[in-house]
Amino acid sequence: MSDVLITGATGFLGSHLVGAAAGAGCGPRAVCRHSSDTSRVRGCSRIDRIDMLDPGAYRCAMEGVSTVFHLAGATSARSREAFDRSNAAVTSAVLEARRLFAPEARFVFVSSQSAGGPSGSRPITPYGRSKLLAECIVRRSSNWVIVRPPAVFGPGDDAMAPMFRAAAKGVFLSPAGRGGVPLIYAKDLADYLVRLADAPDAEGRTLEPSYGKVFGWSEIRDLLQTASGRRVVRIPVIPPLVVAAGWICGTAGRLTGRSPVFDFHKGREMVAKGWTACDPSRAGVPGWTPATPPEKAFSETMAWTGQRL
Repeated sequence: MSDVLITGATGFLGSHLVGAAAGAGCGPRAVCRHSSDTSRVRGCSRIDRIDMLDPGAYRCAMEGVSTVFHLAGATSARSREAFDRSNAAVTSAVLEARRLFAPEARFVFVSSQSAGGPSGSRPITPYGRSKLLAECIVRRSSNWVIVRPPAVFGPGDDAMAPMFRAAAKGVFLSPAGRGGVPLIYAKDLADYLVRLADAPDAEGRTLEPSYGKVFGWSEIRDLLQTASGRRVVRIPVIPPLVVAAGWICGTAGRLTGRSPVFDFHKGREMVAKGWTACDPSRAGVPGWTPATPPEKAFSETMAWTGQRL
């Protein structure tokens, strides 16, 4: 395989993708914002700091690549406009850069299951709406693949680290009831993305790689308990309190000028019913299935979290 370009390489999933691409014999290149921390990016042949809204700024990094993996974006923001700028406007700029400098390259856009919401066709958060808007922009181009991962976890994930830290102390807070979430391990998703680069049946499709099931809250508690090696008590929280806690976190973030990972909208997503998971056989890569059992994935993530306590 030839060189590939990864936007968002400095992020949680992006750093895993750099490693997977290098391991597969690709030459990963990265572009990032001027303010990005590149300390955890290892294995890139080049890292360019650019204005990501300027298509011309991608020229040196993009010329000659066979695949563009577009992961850059915002999972938290202080306004709808900020989400749209980071997720939709940047996507438009990367697509224009590909048209100018690598027109034959496949464009793999990592969206989110939030773009479809629980129903699969209607997002329920500003983040999901901005990802859906970006998908619409991608669909107007050529040689593209859209990937909608569910909740992604693994070493390096600061968003889910609080859950693992709490479990290490014997506590798991979750919405009350019998709901749950589909999941995918970051290392498995990175491997999947690399294989997707030249999968012949993937072009023009929207794909949802996962473990192929929705993990119930009690099942997640059991996985955390096994990973932590201690008894973990699940504390169910009624949905209105989950959403209220999100509102408080979001309000505090706005007052302090921060973009919290958990807010009112994330709370709504967490308590929403109807999330689904596609069988791995329908993920567009023949023979692909997550290689890491959930038990091992949770244990590796718990070990990483323990190193940061």
